[in-house]
Amino acid sequence: MEKTAEIKLDQDAVFIVKKGQLKKINAPDSGFGEQTITWQDGKIHAEKVSYTVK
Repeated sequence: MEKTAEIKLDQDAVFIVKKGQLKKINAPDSGFGEQTITWQDGKIHAEKVSYTVK
């Protein structure tokens, strides 16, 4: 069974596909930050989002 999803290409965004589900990672509210994806055995293990306040 093939799944498809539609996304808008007119906005900057980061998406993760994990276990067949599309997940949008929101930008930091402050406008500054970092997003790190940790992989384990070829699969996404964890998502880390950190924010910077300027």
